[in-house]
Amino acid sequence: MLKTSLTLFFIVSIIFSTIYTPQAILPALQGYFHISIAQTNLLLFGMLFVLMLTTPIYAPLARRYEKKKLMLFSIVFLAFSVLISAWAPNFYWLLFARLLQGVFIPGITAIMLSYVQEIYPKKHRGLGMGIYMAATGFGAVLGRLLAGWMTQWYGWREAFGLFVVLLLIAWVAMYLALPSSKSKTTKQKAKKEKVVSYLTNPRIFSVLLIPMVVFFSFMAVSSFITYRLSEAPFSLDPSALGNTFLVLLVAVIVSPLAGKYSDTLGRIKVLFLGIITLLVGIFLSTIDSYMMVLLGLGLVTVGMFGVQAVAPTYLGDLVPDDRATIAVLYQTFFYFGGAMGTLLPAIAWHYGRYGAVALLCFGLVLLGNIPFGYTMFLKRR
Repeated sequence: MLKTSLTLFFIVSIIFSTIYTPQAILPALQGYFHISIAQTNLLLFGMLFVLMLTTPIYAPLARRYEKKKLMLFSIVFLAFSVLISAWAPNFYWLLFARLLQGVFIPGITAIMLSYVQEIYPKKHRGLGMGIYMAATGFGAVLGRLLAGWMTQWYGWREAFGLFVVLLLIAWVAMYLALPSSKSKTTKQKAKKEKVVSYLTNPRIFSVLLIPMVVFFSFMAVSSFITYRLSEAPFSLDPSALGNTFLVLLVAVIVSPLAGKYSDTLGRIKVLFLGIITLLVGIFLSTIDSYMMVLLGLGLVTVGMFGVQAVAPTYLGDLVPDDRATIAVLYQTFFYFGGAMGTLLPAIAWHYGRYGAVALLCFGLVLLGNIPFGYTMFLKRR
């Protein structure tokens, strides 16, 4: 399992790094193309919104075709779309390339969620999901860090070009080292009634809301903190902004631990602990001190990845016979939250700068967790 785990970690890291590549260099792209903050954020919002829309397409595909082959196919076309990003002669081509990435990324991420639960033994599924989530956290750091460094030293085109090379290496690693899926392929399509039953189930729906509002807050904080830190009194350059996101490496430690302890302490306890940590981090990120901002960003990361390491496994426990469909539903809610986390905070920033962004996140996390708390209360009665 060690070989599989290391390969899984590397591949997932590279895939997720392509999601976050522009985030540390948003101010640089804004200056290069002479566009507004709202337009620049379309590079994140547009990709995540398309990703949300295309994720459900992969549920029937994952049942009909072998999962590893689907992921290999998706990586090839993802690399091609990132290549377009490196070549883009203007902002609209760059935006098109990002939208195209949103079509192919779920061909790995959505399928990988159920794939991980198949290749790990039942008693280690929490740990396996923790490794997956740790890789998403490392990828979030890798994308921002390498993009910031490459943009500072060479240019933003070279930054995107580097990730094309990394994606091709990931393809080779998956082809050579990961096992084929253990589940049998089937020609049956997911019944709409079954999906509707999941969405109308209060317990399942309340759990789906949690990763949505948590990822909303993570994307909002990590995106708009770059604008805040690029302005006075911080005035950080692209390389320094990229280095700031080294704090996200804490996710590599937190995710496996959260997954492991959720196997023993229980999923619900770990979920609530992650939510509280996230809220504390949002508050600390508003303080006018670089060290407090770093601490706040670190706690937001701990909370977000702690929740994400547990939520998919908990949903899989609730729907053990249809993990592929519930994984796709999870991803849809997750990326909807991420997309909105780059769009709505732009409006808040316009009216109240970063303080308004943080207040929006704080309130939304509290509201999003009310249904889950209520269903847990009813369960105890």
